[in-house]
This record gives sequence, structure tokens and C-alpha cells, in this order.
Amino acid sequence: MTERQQQRPPGYGAGAAPPPPPVDVAAEAAPSVLGFAPDPAEDDDEDVEPVPDGTTVAGVAAGPGRLAYVRRPDVVGGVLLLLAGVADGASVWLPWERGEETTGLHLVVRAVDAAREGVDELGRTGLWQPAAVALGGAVLVVLGLLLLRPARGHRVSGVLALGVALAVAAAVVARLVDAGWDVHRLGPGVWCAAAVAGLGVLGALKAMLTAPRVTTAPAERLPVG
Repeated sequence: MTERQQQRPPGYGAGAAPPPPPVDVAAEAAPSVLGFAPDPAEDDDEDVEPVPDGTTVAGVAAGPGRLAYVRRPDVVGGVLLLLAGVADGASVWLPWERGEETTGLHLVVRAVDAAREGVDELGRTGLWQPAAVALGGAVLVVLGLLLLRPARGHRVSGVLALGVALAVAAAVVARLVDAGWDVHRLGPGVWCAAAVAGLGVLGALKAMLTAPRVTTAPAERLPVG
């Protein structure tokens, strides 16, 4: 038996299984989220925020300097909230009663005068409903502008927008109750107020359910604006 034959491993020869491929140690050591590689940073100018050491991302602890949050705006949620503000403006200038010329703006002015006499007067006359819609629509516009700012997430703004939208929805339902659920008595201003609530809920849910995007940290950490 020659020296070459002695160095051959067992099972070597025809029909033997090929040796296993080499293990890529660098790939195993790369950062991952739930076993999947995060989205790579494609643009060096991308606005990122390094994940603090020990932070849990999708149940996995992030290593030091290996993962980063991508700061981005929520365009869809922000546009929905801005559209809710547009519907709020329409509800202010349109009548709330069919066959009458009393607009939402006139009701809001009366609500301010009633509030000076006391909260009981405001609730008894039902004038709190157009006031709640007008104020809620203005708040949704502000929250919509906040959603258009780059950030790691917009869940806080989404929760606030959901609360405001539900308050506007409660005002619309109360208006329906006062009208005896007779939709023929309601003017276009009330339906615009209902659009404020619907668009506000959709925008709020979009902001709340959008998870932060995690990517691999660039070689040089970019300053966070």
C-alpha cells in the first residue's frame, strides 16, 4: 500500500458521497432578525438610527453596532389624516340640517357662546357635536403633518389620532340620535363629519400597525437629524 492510498479518507472512491460544502462562518455571524437577514442599507445617504445595545428587535437582541432603524415618513397615514382635515373644513362650511342654511361654522360659534354659560348648556343644546368635529379635524391635521416627518415609528401619533377619530365618530353618532336616526334630516355637513371619523380611523390604524424597519448599520454611522 502506497503512501497516497494510506492518506485517503474512509469511503473515498467511486459512488462515495461528495464532501460537505465549507461552512461560511462570516454569514452565520452576520446580524439577523428571526433567522432572516435584515434589509441592507442600499443608500449611503439613508437616514438611519443605530439600535441601542441590548434592544430586542422582533424577539432578537441586537448586537452592538450591527442593526439600525430606518427613519422614514408614513406617507399613507399622513395623507389620510390630511384628507380628514379637508373633510373637516367642508363640514364647517356646509349646512348640518337639510333645508336650512345653518352651517357648521355657525354652530361652532354658538357652541363657544354656550360654553361660556357652562358645560351643561353645551351638552343640553347638542352644540358640542359640531365643536368636537371641528376641533378633532384640526388635531388630525397636526398629527398628519407629524406622520410625514421621518421617524423610526409613528405608533404614538397613531394612538392619539385613533382617540381623536373615535371622539369625532361619537359626535356624529350623537347627532344621528338627536335626529331620531332619520338620515333625511341631516345635511351634507354631517356626512363630511362622518368622513372625518372614517379617514381618521384609517390613518391612525396605518400608523399604528406599521412596524419599524430594521436594516444593517452602515460602516459609518450617519448623524440623526
